Amino acid sequence: MSARAAWWNPRHFLVPISAVAAGAVDFLRTLQMLGRVAWRNIWRNPRRSWVLISAVAVGVFSFLGTLAYVDGFSMQLIDAAIRLQGGHIQIAGQSYFESPVIHTTVRDVQPVETAVQVLPEVEYLIRLAAPGIMNSADQAAGVMILGVDPARERAFGQVPSLITEGAYLSDTDEGIVVGAALAEQLRSQVGERIVLMANSLDGELSAAAFRITGLFESTSEDFDKTHVFLHRAEVQTLIGFADREATSIALFLERGVDASPLATQLRAALAGQDLEVLTWRDRSPLMVMMDETMNLANIILVVILFTAIGFTLINSFLMVIYERLREIGIMMANGVRPSQVRWILYLEAILMVAVGIFAGTLLATGLIAWWHANGLDLSAFSEGLRAFGSGSVIYPRVDLRHVATGYATILVMVSLAVAWPAWKASRFQITAALHHA
Repeated sequence: MSARAAWWNPRHFLVPISAVAAGAVDFLRTLQMLGRVAWRNIWRNPRRSWVLISAVAVGVFSFLGTLAYVDGFSMQLIDAAIRLQGGHIQIAGQSYFESPVIHTTVRDVQPVETAVQVLPEVEYLIRLAAPGIMNSADQAAGVMILGVDPARERAFGQVPSLITEGAYLSDTDEGIVVGAALAEQLRSQVGERIVLMANSLDGELSAAAFRITGLFESTSEDFDKTHVFLHRAEVQTLIGFADREATSIALFLERGVDASPLATQLRAALAGQDLEVLTWRDRSPLMVMMDETMNLANIILVVILFTAIGFTLINSFLMVIYERLREIGIMMANGVRPSQVRWILYLEAILMVAVGIFAGTLLATGLIAWWHANGLDLSAFSEGLRAFGSGSVIYPRVDLRHVATGYATILVMVSLAVAWPAWKASRFQITAALHHA
């Protein structure tokens, strides 16, 4: 047999593998035995154990409840902003997002519609936008004029569901829908006529009169004060847009669907069309920063909560090892290794924390289930919440990634908390421990 063939002999590998397997089995058996000892040790002083378990349970309950609130609030805020201001993905003329002028448009929406319609579970709205001035009998305000298709807006848009007075645009009515805050500012009401003025594509000042058909109230007062909705045909006439021309196409996805892969697919499909395809993350760095800040706040929260609990664990386990000092000495005199002493203390901490996590998670699940069904009504703070762009009823959201991160952080904090007492217990001299009173 050649040297190469001898090197590939399976026997050379089977012996190390069987040794590793046997070592793993011995370790698991030892761990099982130490686990039984640790579980019995926990209930030797049930009062202290229940105090620690309760502290962990309250910490987990507080963490999960706050996490559900923060994630729910963040999701509602972002979702409202996305649906009011351009969708999950927005397609527009090249450089429109950097400099939104009326001359930068999608010249022909037909190729865009063809590319969008093949995407699964995606709805879209075609819009024309132009800055203008809205005049009532004695007041004026700068606004963003949005030309829309009323039928598609009623099916997929946000504003038709937010009408508080009057009605949304009908398919034939040549009216205008404005924010309730803007109507109040201009001292106008449903049924009154207003005048819109805007610069047309040829540079001339264009004006037209419209009757207010409805008022809407969204989660953002700033949006309500600055946006008005008309038929696309009316905006085409007012500004001079062509029939197939659009300022932007807003795409709306199912909740939880990642917009980035679809945006990449659309960029490939629309290559050479002189168009930009941007997700809400690309368009709104402030919203991205807020989302990341919320994620960081969740980590800070769990670190603060379980740092306090960690100090409680350190204090308790230092008391434990001094109470059991003679017992530890006897165990070590009978052949228990220092590493096994450390494992016993670690397993005690892990088992108590596991019971606390289970109890805290059970309580938090009940709270979140009730909260999800009824919502948390914060209408007393509705004005302040509108400043953030959120509704007055908050529904919880459980992001399993955040929960897993929180649980992992808990285990790390517990391990760090028990490390010093466990190391100290394993370093006792056997003779000194045996003579401890």
